[in-house]
Amino acid sequence: MPVTVIVEPDPSGHRYQAVANVAEVANETGEVVLLTSKGSATSEAFEVYLSGTRFVSVEEVFDEVYPPTRLMARAVAAKARDLDVGTAVVMDADQSLKRWFYVARSEFRSLPRKPRVVFMLTRYPAKLKLTDRVGWKLRIPKATLAVAAMATGTLHHVAGFAGREDMATGWIVRRTRDPAICTAHSRDRAALRAELDLPADRRIVGVFGLLSERKNAPLVLDALKAADLDADLLLAGSIQPEVWAWINSLPEADRARVIVQDGFLSNDLLDKLVAAVDAAPIALTNNGPSGIMGKALAAGVPVVSAGSEVRARELVATDGGEAADFTAESIGAAIRRVFERDPDAPRRSTVPPATADEFSRNLLGVDAQGRVVGRTPRR
Repeated sequence: MPVTVIVEPDPSGHRYQAVANVAEVANETGEVVLLTSKGSATSEAFEVYLSGTRFVSVEEVFDEVYPPTRLMARAVAAKARDLDVGTAVVMDADQSLKRWFYVARSEFRSLPRKPRVVFMLTRYPAKLKLTDRVGWKLRIPKATLAVAAMATGTLHHVAGFAGREDMATGWIVRRTRDPAICTAHSRDRAALRAELDLPADRRIVGVFGLLSERKNAPLVLDALKAADLDADLLLAGSIQPEVWAWINSLPEADRARVIVQDGFLSNDLLDKLVAAVDAAPIALTNNGPSGIMGKALAAGVPVVSAGSEVRARELVATDGGEAADFTAESIGAAIRRVFERDPDAPRRSTVPPATADEFSRNLLGVDAQGRVVGRTPRR
């Protein structure tokens, strides 16, 4: 049976979660080999997401988490010489796309049977207004490079993250909705707070994940104060030095309102923390879907989003929260509105749930039976 090779040198948590989802679908039609960086198999993320995935064979072939594109193409070619590689999937391929059409052509030249190559783009704006100059500056070059690589026969299928409301297929870059998955639910909030040692009688809003200055935690705290909300801010995840500097500089009254849980979060713990809060504000200018937002939607936790038209459209389609302008006053008012919602009111979503299976099949370009969709001959 043909082998699927997945290239993901970066062992950070959300990346390996995506690898696990894709590998589960790929395993339906053959073995799966993960090519990653040295030391990744002993990382916390690997232990959480892939250690129990028996159908994945792991090979640590890269010296760094961002290896040169040529080395990635060479590693795929080496496996294609040793094994019957049917499909090679390059995860987070935005940087690799720049040179793939050139380097992969030379590395694949001597292969007797070339693999079908799939790219996953994480920063490809799927839906844009005509006036969005920044978005078009990102989209047009990537689409052009994808066409160039396809013309050389070194790339056959390209997928990119789309909002959970976006049911379109896409043309050059196929759209795949970011999954909305959470293993915990807000209906169990009281028990989760007791388990996690969170205050039972306080409103809590949470910011999660890799907590750099891009997550704008100070803006969220200012929003709580601007709306005069008696609520605490939970910061949970890998807190970066600049955020710690801000936390340590807070006045005593503000510091008392900030709950900190620093360090790597397993998927199970992250899901419980998300389900335990009353709202998940996402003040992030990246105009794309959010994995944390997906967890909150699945957990029944209202989201307040600022800085992204994609997330704003998702909230309308899923009835999952409130969109706000990128100001403390607007975000605070939106948080107040979700606090005032009836928690038992049914959500009026107009789109089906975005699942890991749908995400993986669209990324791989296969149907429910694992058959390749479209005409992508192996050469």
